[in-house]
Amino acid sequence: MGISNEAGIERLRELLNSPRSYLEKEFSFYFYRYLGRYGNPIKFDGYVDLCKYLFSITKAEDASVLDLGCGFGMMATLFGLFGSQEVIGYDFNTEKIELFGKLLSHLGAEVKNVKPTLGDSLKIQYPDEYFDVAVANEVFSHVREMEQSINEVHRVLKPEGRFLVRDGNNSLFLLGRIKRRSFWRRMEQGPVDPSWLRATDIPLPYFAIRQKMILDKFPQMDSLKIAFLSRSTAGMFGNEIYKAVNEFQNSGKISEQPRFRYRNPMTGEFPEKELNPFTFKHTLEKEGFKVSFIPHFYSSSFSDIEMAIKRLFYWMERSIPVGHLFLSPGFALLGIKKIIT
Repeated sequence: MGISNEAGIERLRELLNSPRSYLEKEFSFYFYRYLGRYGNPIKFDGYVDLCKYLFSITKAEDASVLDLGCGFGMMATLFGLFGSQEVIGYDFNTEKIELFGKLLSHLGAEVKNVKPTLGDSLKIQYPDEYFDVAVANEVFSHVREMEQSINEVHRVLKPEGRFLVRDGNNSLFLLGRIKRRSFWRRMEQGPVDPSWLRATDIPLPYFAIRQKMILDKFPQMDSLKIAFLSRSTAGMFGNEIYKAVNEFQNSGKISEQPRFRYRNPMTGEFPEKELNPFTFKHTLEKEGFKVSFIPHFYSSSFSDIEMAIKRLFYWMERSIPVGHLFLSPGFALLGIKKIIT
């Protein structure tokens, strides 16, 4: 890694070590909520080590990289500093993309090869076989249509392109399932903690958001009926809700029920939906990838309890290649796009 890259990483470190008041003013509370902890030098170094590890696994040096669901762009920025030729940070959320751009402006000329891009994973606005590498870090437990998004990644990857998927919502890990179900119920019924939410989100439980949507669309409807229909449309979003209400108005029933009852009514995003690692691997293989499990966590420090736990998970995953999927909260897969002969 060249001196200029080290200088860029140091500027990133200094930015995240800024006072909370500065980060919240210049960026947002949501930005600080997710990235403020990297003001801790141990956690920052651990995250840099993680990204170096992923950069190496994906062979991203001098490569064109798609960071799908890039969020605020930390991983995309580090890939750019490590030596990727081009990094496209792609995200559906306007707030995150705007703050990603602010992050880059604070770092200066070191990251001209990194570009924040607003877009939907269901239709990636790049040509066929454009990217050498795609990364989806904590993304597929949120996207609206998993298989369609995977198909899009396959389309934009070159033959033998690498697709790295990491997610902390492993359905085989029992303790994680208990915690997630509690989170789902709170997102649906409340109370909602504002620290969970982006500035673009409505700070209400999903049930109350659906009530508001139905009232706005059907202002003459009585409150008891609105409450009933808000419960009955749990798991629907956007026009699905209005279609179900119209159907109930005409026939007294709602014929279609969603398979997952906890879903953002405005965007269709999932709040930490569980993923079965084996099912996900099969889905990638069906889409045309050669797939293998890789260790999910990586950290080089025992000086911080979080980093130490992640390091233990990492060694467990290396030692028990398949069995660890029942013992750790996350999983990671590396897919290589097959060459069609």
